[in-house]
Amino acid sequence: MQTLKAQKTTVTPEVVLNPSEQSLLIEGECYPENPLPFFTPIVDALQRHLKESKPASFVANMRLQYVNSASTKGLRTIMAVLNEAGEAGTSIRVLWAHDEEDDALEELGTDLVEDFTFIQMEHRPLGG
Repeated sequence: MQTLKAQKTTVTPEVVLNPSEQSLLIEGECYPENPLPFFTPIVDALQRHLKESKPASFVANMRLQYVNSASTKGLRTIMAVLNEAGEAGTSIRVLWAHDEEDDALEELGTDLVEDFTFIQMEHRPLGG
């Protein structure tokens, strides 16, 4: 599988799904008016990659400065795909970077994985 890249826009974050490094990066602000066309190809590619390659470990590096409520469902779907891979034996780490003073974004990261037992969440300062 080729690396999937989506360039950052004014309303969507940069996305890099790198199969050779077993990693996903989502970085920037996420507030598209209709998030479905943005998230669908990411979810599909991630799901296909994880099912086909069955990696020993996978890291999702989420470096978001802002997320609107409409995008939360897309992020939750990504977490569900990651959890499914974790249940199948892949060690899943989510590095959730946020501004240390942004309690809402910190809480969003925690909420996104609260129902998923196969994801290890690590909170980090956005600058670090």
